[in-house]
Amino acid sequence: MDDHRRSIIKNWKLLVEGEKQGLYTCFNLFYDDLYRFGLSLYRDPELIKESIQNLFIELWAIRDKLGDVGNIQQYVFTIYKRIIYKTHQKSFSNDPENNLPLENVKEEVLSVRSYESILIASQEDEYLKKRLKHALAKLTPRQKEIILMRYYECLSFKEIAHKTLLTERTVYNTLHNAINALRENLLFIWPFF
Repeated sequence: MDDHRRSIIKNWKLLVEGEKQGLYTCFNLFYDDLYRFGLSLYRDPELIKESIQNLFIELWAIRDKLGDVGNIQQYVFTIYKRIIYKTHQKSFSNDPENNLPLENVKEEVLSVRSYESILIASQEDEYLKKRLKHALAKLTPRQKEIILMRYYECLSFKEIAHKTLLTERTVYNTLHNAINALRENLLFIWPFF
């Protein structure tokens, strides 16, 4: 087990026990990965910062239920995805351009509008999934493997190196090249397939 993971476990335990220092340290340990992951979902830095703050507020509020968490990183990222979505929805609904005064809107219009927004959101999500799938298909098998281990399994560079029998530097370079390739491929994919 590497130092980073040990530090997460130690400070998670402090958070669960109600020690604010554990909360602050967990915030610092997770912040960079949460920020990058959030930006991969929504390109709104303010939304991402607010979502990270909301995440740690919620973790503090439910700290007495966190003792049984097995995979801390996976748990944090799962809650984080939900919080980003909720924060985005809240900011969308608070935008005056997206709202009409409720007293002037019939219930039927509200239900049609929310259905349409759900439909549009799901279509945008499908479109993004197709773009990402297309871009991922252009990566080498090793690049795909390392992307999955780092961002879906939340493994450290050291853990990936151990699993793949590569050096940490090679893992880092392969991931860096994969991300650059994804960025390039996503930029040059036409809006419609």
